[in-house]
Amino acid sequence: MVKSAAPVRRRLSIDDRRDELVEVCVRLIGTRVWDSVTMADIAAEAQISKGLLYHYFSAKPELYGAAVRCAATQLSEATRPDQSLPPRERLHDALMAHVDWIDEHALAYRAVLQGGLSGDRDVQAIVEASRAEVLARVARDSGIASVPPLLRIALRGWVGFLEGACLEWLASKAITKEELVRLVAAGLPAAIRAAAR
Repeated sequence: MVKSAAPVRRRLSIDDRRDELVEVCVRLIGTRVWDSVTMADIAAEAQISKGLLYHYFSAKPELYGAAVRCAATQLSEATRPDQSLPPRERLHDALMAHVDWIDEHALAYRAVLQGGLSGDRDVQAIVEASRAEVLARVARDSGIASVPPLLRIALRGWVGFLEGACLEWLASKAITKEELVRLVAAGLPAAIRAAAR
């Protein structure tokens, strides 16, 4: 009988190991309620000791903040507009990618916007930066070079509508993804028109 060799773990750089641990955290919070994911769970999933996990992240909030940043980056990359499409199709495509991403990461999305993480200052800053990025993309893709205060408020309200509609859809799934995307997309020109009056 031939013994199979134990898998050899490769030595990673500090940054690569941190990135790997963040990915494990993102994966876990995408499948379980955020507050129930512990450092011990993350260490076990990463197949390292809890002590080694604390070597890379000194506290749970530090790791969770990094995980939220990673998730925000993933969402941003997934929804990057295809500049080769006409504006209306570009918006539809980006919104569909947004809905697909939140559908796949529903627990994490809810935790960041509604759950135990929503009160964390670092998480709030990451969420606000993501909202600002969406606002800037929408303005740019709508051909708006300068965003006066009234329009900024209207666009920020539309981003809130997007988040609220997505959260409601995740809770009920009462309409199709396509219907949700059409609803949210229809709200954008209305918000822009209202601010132009």
